[in-house]
Order: sequence, then C-alpha cells, then structure tokens
Amino acid sequence: MQNQKRKLFCLLAITMFSCSVWAQSIRDYVCVVRGNLSSENTVFLTDLKDSLERNGYTYYAKYIASFLEGTFGSGFIWYASNGAPYIVTNRHVAGNYETVNLSFENEDGSVSEFKEMKVVFSDENVDIALISLPESFKKPGLQFTFAKINDGDDVFSAGFPGLAGKPSWQFGKGIVSNSSAKIKELIDPEISSVIQHTAQIDGGNSGGPLLIKDSSSKAGYKVCGINTWSASSRQNTNFSIPAAAVEQTVKSKFLQKKALSFDERSVAFIKACSEKEDFTFLLPYISNSMVSSYGEKAFKEVLAKSPGDVRSYVTYVFESNPLLGLRCSVAYVVWSKIHSDSERIDVKETADESTGKKVVFTRGEKTFESFWIEDQGNWRLSDFEGLKKDIKKDIKSSNKGNEQNQKSSSFEFEEPYLMSVSAGDLWNLTESTNGFMVDFKYRFKYLSAGFVLMKDKLTLEREDDYYSYDSDESDTKSFYDMGVVLGLQLPFKFNKLIIMPFAEVQAGYVSFVSSYYNFSPTFFGFDGGLEVSYCTDLGFSPFLGLKYMPTFYGKKHESYDGSMDSNYLVGNFVLYAGVKFYER
Repeated sequence: MQNQKRKLFCLLAITMFSCSVWAQSIRDYVCVVRGNLSSENTVFLTDLKDSLERNGYTYYAKYIASFLEGTFGSGFIWYASNGAPYIVTNRHVAGNYETVNLSFENEDGSVSEFKEMKVVFSDENVDIALISLPESFKKPGLQFTFAKINDGDDVFSAGFPGLAGKPSWQFGKGIVSNSSAKIKELIDPEISSVIQHTAQIDGGNSGGPLLIKDSSSKAGYKVCGINTWSASSRQNTNFSIPAAAVEQTVKSKFLQKKALSFDERSVAFIKACSEKEDFTFLLPYISNSMVSSYGEKAFKEVLAKSPGDVRSYVTYVFESNPLLGLRCSVAYVVWSKIHSDSERIDVKETADESTGKKVVFTRGEKTFESFWIEDQGNWRLSDFEGLKKDIKKDIKSSNKGNEQNQKSSSFEFEEPYLMSVSAGDLWNLTESTNGFMVDFKYRFKYLSAGFVLMKDKLTLEREDDYYSYDSDESDTKSFYDMGVVLGLQLPFKFNKLIIMPFAEVQAGYVSFVSSYYNFSPTFFGFDGGLEVSYCTDLGFSPFLGLKYMPTFYGKKHESYDGSMDSNYLVGNFVLYAGVKFYER
C-alpha cells in the first residue's frame, strides 16, 4: 500500500513537472509589451493632469498619473510568410504608441529586453497590432491554427497579467463556452465572430495567445486566438479574436498593403455618422494629433454636458486608458455635431494640401469643414468644424517655457462643477426679521440656472383698508417663495480657489395668498453678490456666499384715484454656504 502511494505520488510529481515544462516552453514565446509615450504625449498628458487637478477633477487626474507610470500588456512571437519576425498583440495595447519595449522571461530567471521596437501596423476593425523585431532575432515563433474550434474544447491562456502593479506570468486552462459568439460591441459580426472561453484572463493578459494543444508543433501548442476582452459583469466570460481573422487582416492590410483609398475612407466615415447610433464607430477616424489638440476640452465637455450613458462610458474607458478616453471624448463631440437620423450626409468638396486634405461635408443646408491627415497608415481627422481654432481661443499655448506656463496656469476663468446645493440665513431689512433660503443650480462656465425656495416675512395691508376709516390696519405674515433663478457669473480661478462675482434674476409664486390681503401670488427679484469656493481633492467644492436681494411683491387692486398702487419691496441680505460637485 505504501509503495502504491509512492508510485502515485511520483506519477503526480512527473505530471506536474511535465506541465511546468510545457508552461516554461510556452513562456519563451510570450512577452510583456510596454508602450513608450512620445515626448509630445508625455508633455501633453502631464499638462492635462495638472489642469484637471487645478480645475477640481482630481478623481480623473490620478488615472493620468498612473498611466504616465506605464501600462503593459502581452504579446507573442510570430513569423510572417516572408520570414520576418513580429510580436502580435492588441491594438489597444500598442496602437497608441510609436514604439514599445519588449521583455522576455528566460528559464534561468533573467530577462531579455528589446527596447524602442516600432509598431508597424494596427487595425481599427480587428483589435490587433504588429511590432517589428530585429532581423537578428533568433527565438522561435508560435503558429496559427485554423482548425475548427468546438464548444467544450480545452484552451489555454498565456500572458503577463498584473500582480501588485507588476506583470506576472500566468498560464491558465479553460474550455470554449461559445466557439462563435457574435458581439457587435467587440467586433463587427460581418468581419468575424469571437471565441468565448473560461481560461483565466486578468488585466495585462490582453494581446496574449489563446492556445490549443498540437503535438505537431515544436511548442506543443498552436494559437487559435488572441485574448482581448473580459466581461466584468459575469464569471469566466472571456473573449478572443480567432486566428483566422488575425491572419486574414495582417495578410490583406499589412503584407499586401491593401489600404483604403480616401474616397472609400470618406464613405465609411459618412456611414458611421449617419447609419450608426453609437458614436464609438467614429473612434477609427480620430487622429493622435486631434486627441492632443482637443482632447482636454472635449473630455470636460463630455463631463459637463453629455447624456449620462455617454459620460459613464467615456469615464470608464478613461480610467483604464486616458488616451483612449480622450479619443472617445473627441469622437463624441464630432459625432454630436454631424450625426443625423434623417438628413443625408455628403461630401461637398475635397482639396489637396501639402499636409493633408481639406474636406467639406454637407447635411441638409449645413456644411462642416474638416481636415484629414495620414496617421498610422490610414486617413484620419486632425480638425473638424474649427475645433482646433476653438481650443486655441480657450487654452493658452504650452510652448512658452515651464516658468511662463506655471505663471499663466495659476489664473484662469473656469467653473469645473456641474451642480450646486446651498442654504443660508435671509436677513430681512424691512421687517428686521430672519428667514432662510435654499437653492439648487446647474452651473456652467458663465451661466447658472436652477430653483430657489425662500421663507420671508412681510407686513400686509388688508383688502378692506381702502373702505375703512382706520388705514393703519395690517398684519405681519410669514410666507414661502418658490421660483426659478437665472444667473450670470464670472469665475476667477486661482489654482484651487474660485472667487466669483455674480448677478441673478428670479421669479415665481408665493405660497400665502388670501383675498383678505391686497397681495399678488407672484414675486420678482434680482440680486448680486460674491462666492468663494475651494476645489478639494475629492471632486467637490465647498463654498460661502453673500448677496443682496431686493424682491418685489405685487398689489392686486387700484387706489381711489384709479392709479395702480406701488409694489411691496423687501430688501434682504443672504449669507449662505453650499457644495458644488460634478457627476463622475
């Protein structure tokens, strides 16, 4: 019995050792892919982080800080039919960079690095990218398999997901749970289905291979897909791009260089604008230069003005990849300008220029000017309907030296918060009594609008005073005012401190109305004052305010000589406190 246990233990040990050998051999084919931000993008993102912090968007600034520290994904070695070595990975891992650094873990624990490797191809429709390797590169590569994958087949994931912020090798096993899932949010079903499987996938696995065992291969495995997505709302629901779609895309668009002409490109752009209900279809048409020049303003516009589902999607993407989040913001702004469900979009005229193409689109009687450049092998927008011109008006150039940048950035006109709630004491100068005020406002850069509730007190003349001999009869009554308020504001922002003079008008209904008093059920007023607020690191801003508020209440009837009586006028000082915040 003891001998049998020993034999069983040895068998298990051999099996485990065998698996570790397989995994180690696969590890030789898979690498960590780290993007290298260009100096231009590094400066741009650093300035954007500082700007968001100054404007109170600290919640989003921290994601840029993390992004600047470096992100990573996985990739694997593959040799093209011409013998050239490449690393295959996802576009979202490498497509935002011109060069990347590659790291291979060797069996002895050492690391082989290849720095500044060029990203030579990325595709917009299929989330893949190719990274060129030196001609002297000698490591063997993995092979694609186009064998039919069936539900229930064993599959293996390989890559370097993050552990404590660093890439850590992981080799997982699962089964195919849907061999041909059609999910248009991931990839156009007309191009390809995707493989749904349960092999372990975590952040950092993107770009790594999905494998099946194949004894004819030197590695013991072949690549049936590229691990790309994972469903956060479900367990073990991971998705890979099939090897056939990868090979076909690389062959037709990269090796054979069958790029779309500009005419085909413009037709596809119009289709995305007019036939699609999803602004993300415009992502492939936004250039890196447009992200740099307009991304900040577009992101703030999405936070302040876009529908809730758009804002949620953009911020979700931004938290994982700020550059892609900014690209989504620009795509939404362009889409919201030109999109139409009913009017036809056409190209009116095209003009070649030294740096690209100027194109004018029409939609009904409206025209939209745009400028296109070649970017990573495709025609993409670098300006649309004067967006670059707008940004130049609103944001000072960052090319005037660090010292001047810091000086100019310490002051600006900015109201980064979307909503506010405040309450305070109302000091009635006419009656020498106190009431209170509560308001809720939507806030924009120079405008505000909202609702106000006030409790006040006023001495009212009785209706029968005009017919009695005692003209001194009156009553002091408390009442509530409920109305709307519209305001103009000028926010002077000094780093995290906002000093804002403002003026407002308000009107509405009075809750206390009786025929016994000559009192109109409406009121009208105006006010002016000053608010001081501080932008915290938590995404909200406490503030204090003081304003003077004259309010007019109408009289309902005429006097003996036929003329209208003058209105009641009440003067109030209001000292209040509140909180401004924006929706994440």
